[in-house]
Amino acid sequence: MIANAESIGCNEALSCDVCVVGGGAAGITVALELGKKGIPVILLEAGGTRWDRQCQDLYKGEVLNPSTHASLELYRHRRLGGTTTVWGGRCIPFDNIDFENRNYVPFSGWPIGLKDIEPYYSQAQQYCDCGNYNYNAHQALPGAPANLIPGFQDGEVVTSAIERFSPPTDFGKAFYSQLKGSSNITVLLKANCIEIDVSEDGSHATALHVSSLLKNRFIVKARAFVLAAGGLEITRLLLASNRVHKNGIGNDSGWLGRCYMSHLSGNISEINIAGDPDQIVYGYEQDPQGVYCRRRFYISEQAQREFHILNFAAWLDNSPMYDAAHGNGVLSLAFLAKNIRAVRRRTAPENSKFLSMGRGSRDTNLAHLKNVMNGIPQIAVVVPKFVCRRYVGRRKIPSLMLKSRTGRYSIHYHVEQSPNPESRLYLSDKRDTLGMPRLVVDYRVCDLDVRSIYRAHVLIDRQLREQGCGSLTFCRATEPDVLTEIREQVGVGGHHIGTTRMSREPKQGVVDPTCKIHGISNLFIASSSVFPTSSQANPTLTILAFGVRIASHLSRNLQVF
Repeated sequence: MIANAESIGCNEALSCDVCVVGGGAAGITVALELGKKGIPVILLEAGGTRWDRQCQDLYKGEVLNPSTHASLELYRHRRLGGTTTVWGGRCIPFDNIDFENRNYVPFSGWPIGLKDIEPYYSQAQQYCDCGNYNYNAHQALPGAPANLIPGFQDGEVVTSAIERFSPPTDFGKAFYSQLKGSSNITVLLKANCIEIDVSEDGSHATALHVSSLLKNRFIVKARAFVLAAGGLEITRLLLASNRVHKNGIGNDSGWLGRCYMSHLSGNISEINIAGDPDQIVYGYEQDPQGVYCRRRFYISEQAQREFHILNFAAWLDNSPMYDAAHGNGVLSLAFLAKNIRAVRRRTAPENSKFLSMGRGSRDTNLAHLKNVMNGIPQIAVVVPKFVCRRYVGRRKIPSLMLKSRTGRYSIHYHVEQSPNPESRLYLSDKRDTLGMPRLVVDYRVCDLDVRSIYRAHVLIDRQLREQGCGSLTFCRATEPDVLTEIREQVGVGGHHIGTTRMSREPKQGVVDPTCKIHGISNLFIASSSVFPTSSQANPTLTILAFGVRIASHLSRNLQVF
């Protein structure tokens, strides 16, 4: 059933077995998994079914360094389906090394290993609709070329791994009928969770305080609660629920809100590939089920340890869209179109920084317009084909990728960020219209993060040259300049990781290995905020695997709560 929280009376009390906060990918997955087992669930979604300015206003907060982190109301969508209404669909599991305690990565190491979460990836992939749990190009793409680049063999740099793409699935639309038709699930739209009540001894969550924008405050009681509202909002809610736990629920250790991470990405180099440009595997391939896949450069786990490199992935890319110097009419047209306000709001978060670079400059826009005018013949050929593959049919090609006739490409990287306790979230003195304190974001990047990216590019160049396959050149001449450029391209959009980190011991984190908050017997978190490290992988697939795991744990143990 789907209902509107505006219809709930003030001071009314609702009850269920499990209450899930957040109607994005994680919350919907947890609710559906529990509903299948006959467990009564109330799913609280703070927005409606469409983007709404008043709902988005509740996300606003203060960013101490806006040049490296987007405003908090951007790129998150407070609506059913959450940010899956705009995500790019990249799906890839974590690696073994992500769970290790690495001596060169402070505060690394999980209390679980890949083996503990891997059994849940297949179910997560079904929710994302991204095909089989197979990420080896040779196995997943039968009959496809063996190598990304002719003659380039796996070594310290690996190119035999792929990433998969969801159609992309908008969870609000894809599962709307299931949620509406379920006799075990009640979805309340426009239901903002504003406080968590706990027992007098602080050991047990008893109820959630909820309100719509009409301020009809009511409560929801349950045997267990799952917070799935995204890393920023979960952290905010826990910090603000401080009647019994004075520093916030889950913050006895002092770790709540700390080690805030995302992923670093950008383009700082070009690769010149030797040999026949037509033999290069560029762009997207499709597996036998029609799922779009993409090959990538990956630094092997052994090389990561040897050269102290954080987990790293990169792929061949177009010249940066925002830089009109590329002279390409198709790229300039795409850049101008994506910067239309209504379109920009629907842009995948991971692309946010690159679209903002150069935006608003009259000279830049004129240069792009000149490229468009000069490129009309190419536009007439490329754009209709791309539009058809992007907007016609269930599976959308993830992005526009133009093959080079010369074998020269930009390299786009997407890499892990190291945990840093000084990179953090905390509460502001300002409050939103429902009375909740707004967030302050103090997001920081470490030298390890930046130098790791540089070292990975050096390894790619070395292996290309040793195998006679080409070379890599940095866009800036010296190492200090390259490091500066990496920092200039930092821009967090949609991945909010680490602020409720998992630990075995309560003094070292916020949640235990089951994702239950330390010291609270019935309060769980389904979010990338529990990840102690961020991997190179987009978090959605792994968040869903944890969601399935939490639902399985609750269904087996609900009677003890």
